[in-house]
Amino acid sequence: MNSVFKIAAASIGIGCLVLLCKLFAAEVSGSTALFSDALESVVNVVSSAIALYALYLGAKPADATHQYGHAKAELISAVATGAMILVAAVVIFQRAVGELWHLKPLVPLTGGLGLGLFFNGLAGVVNLVWALCLKRVARRERSPALAADAQHLISDVLTTLGVLAALLGAGLFNWPVLDPLVALAIAAQIALMGGKTVMSSLSGLLDEAPPPSVKTRVEELVRQHAEGAIEAHDFRMRQAGASSFLEFHLVVPGTMTVNAAHEICDRIEKALRQEMHGVVITIHVEPDVKAKNEGVLVA
Repeated sequence: MNSVFKIAAASIGIGCLVLLCKLFAAEVSGSTALFSDALESVVNVVSSAIALYALYLGAKPADATHQYGHAKAELISAVATGAMILVAAVVIFQRAVGELWHLKPLVPLTGGLGLGLFFNGLAGVVNLVWALCLKRVARRERSPALAADAQHLISDVLTTLGVLAALLGAGLFNWPVLDPLVALAIAAQIALMGGKTVMSSLSGLLDEAPPPSVKTRVEELVRQHAEGAIEAHDFRMRQAGASSFLEFHLVVPGTMTVNAAHEICDRIEKALRQEMHGVVITIHVEPDVKAKNEGVLVA
């Protein structure tokens, strides 16, 4: 089991620990805002489980049915996570509106509310440490599933901070209306986050091109290692989870042998793979009559 699988599996255990702390906090305090925060942690646990399965599925090699591999499974899991976040936002909104219509006094800070805030704060610290770890691993491994999980946890930490500050003020000044109002703010915040997660993942599913800086670097490497060719044009590249797919046309002199053209392609592919691990490269070799005088002109 590699580090990514270990991290994803550990996320489930840590998510369960955080969820128990937050459920206890919501139970002893009777707070709608703390209940909302706990509900978001339920989504954390479920999304971590989905991310683990997506990583397992995405790591499977290409086969006769999926000839380009299973990398998009991670993107699908990220979409599912975003959808669950949106469902949680709706549930929180419904409960908060109901509480606004039927306000009830908060339990005192010296009693259940104070205890609930302590356990909620403890859960927030655990989430913050783990979110930073997940974010680092997701960047290193180029994992959309872990990146979505980390983003959700960071959002959860910000939510926890807002809940703690608002409920502390509500308890000190006896303003029970702050409790459902904070819950409404949580619903809006996680709905926005869920929408962003869905949209960014859908971009990957629709074969979004990488940033212009990546394309520029690819062209630079081709120019440096295509000695003997004339030009390279019609570059196309897409990202699917941790996998990248690159294709372009390489124009060589019409009299060049197949072996010589193949050697040029090998040099280019070796240079590209040194910087872009896991990239799948397709080079279409053409004779000089197909030159367009555009793209990468080789000196």
